[in-house]
Amino acid sequence: MAKTYKAAVIGSTGQGGYGHGLDRVFQGLNSVTLVAVADADPVGLRHAGERLGVSRLYDDYNEMLEREKPDLVSIAPSWISERVPMVEAAVAAGSHIYCEKPVAGRLDEIDTIVNACNRGNIKMAIAHQWRAMPAIQQAITDVKSEKFGKLLRIWARPKDDSRGGGEELLLHGTHLFDLMMAFGNIPRWVHGHVLQDDRPITRSDTCQSTQSAGLIIGDSISATFSFDHGVRGFFESTANLAISDQSNFNNLFGLSIECEQVKIELREPGDCYIYPAPRVLPDQKHLSWEKIWIEGWHDKYDHQTLWKNFLHLGNQILVKDLIGAIENDREPLSAIQMARYINEMVQGVYLSHLSEGCRINIPLVERQHPLEIST
Repeated sequence: MAKTYKAAVIGSTGQGGYGHGLDRVFQGLNSVTLVAVADADPVGLRHAGERLGVSRLYDDYNEMLEREKPDLVSIAPSWISERVPMVEAAVAAGSHIYCEKPVAGRLDEIDTIVNACNRGNIKMAIAHQWRAMPAIQQAITDVKSEKFGKLLRIWARPKDDSRGGGEELLLHGTHLFDLMMAFGNIPRWVHGHVLQDDRPITRSDTCQSTQSAGLIIGDSISATFSFDHGVRGFFESTANLAISDQSNFNNLFGLSIECEQVKIELREPGDCYIYPAPRVLPDQKHLSWEKIWIEGWHDKYDHQTLWKNFLHLGNQILVKDLIGAIENDREPLSAIQMARYINEMVQGVYLSHLSEGCRINIPLVERQHPLEIST
C-alpha cells in the first residue's frame, strides 16, 4: 500500500508571504495530507487556514514542526531573511523540504543549508517550475542525448523590466541558471561585467533587493559561464527595456539554445520551439519553427489555461518528483545542490567584475558575499 505523506506549510505574511503559490503545493495530491500551517501574522495565519482548509494553525513554525513532525514541509516565503533557521528546524524535525527560490543570498548561508540537509539525510527541492514543464523536460532529454548534435551555446534572457540587472540576476537568474545546468551540467568558471547608469559599478552602489532576497548591484549585467565540453552560457539583463503597457513586447524571458543542427527557444509558460538550423536564417524561407508537442499535456491544457496555472502545475510536478526522490533515494529534479551552484554563478558575476574582470573559477574559494568584502 502506497504511503500517505503528512505535510505542513511555513508562510510569513508581510515578509515574503507564500511565494509563488507554495501554500497550495500539496492540494489535490492523493499521497499527501496537509495537516498544519505556520505564520507569525495572526490575520495571515487565519486566512491561510481558511484558504487551505486546515484547522491546526501555529504562530511559530518551530512549534509546528516539533509537534506535527511532518514528512514534507513547504518553506514558502520569498524573503530569505529566515531561510536558514527554517531549513534547520525542518531538518531537525526530519521533514523533507520544498522551498521557494531564491534559496539564499549568500554562499555561507547556502553552505549551511546544504550541510544541514546532508547531515539529516533530507531531500530538498527548489521551486524552479520551468524545470518541471514536460516540453522542457523533453528538450533536456533530447539535447543531452545529442539528438540535435553537440550542444554549443546557451543564452539566458530575463524579463528586462524594472528589475533588470542585479535584481533579475538574483530573482530570475535562479530559474535560468537552473536550466543552464540542466542542459550543460555544472559551471566551471564565470566572467562578469556590471553597469549602473552606464558606468562600471563599485561596491558603493550595493543595495538590498526590493523583495528582500539579498544584496544586489547594477542595472545592466553581462555574464559568461563555462560548462563542460566547451559549452558557453551567456546571461544579459538591462533594466527597463520592457515596460508594462508601453512596450510592443512584454516578456523577453526565455532561454536560447544552439546545437550543431538546431536552435531551441524556451518560452513561458514552459513551451519549446525548434528551428532546423543553429541560428535563425531569415533568407531561408523554407525553414520554420516547430513547437514540441507533448501528448497528454498540450491537448489537456490550452495556452491560456497553462498561462494561468503553470506555476501550480509545475509546483505539483516537482513535489511529486520530490516524493519519488525520497522513495528511491535519488536527487530531486531541482535539488539544493544545484541551488548552491546558482549562488556561485550569481556571486561569481560580482566577484569577477570587482576583480578587474578576472575569470573566476567555480566553486568560489571566498564564501563571503563579494558585495560585503571591504576593500
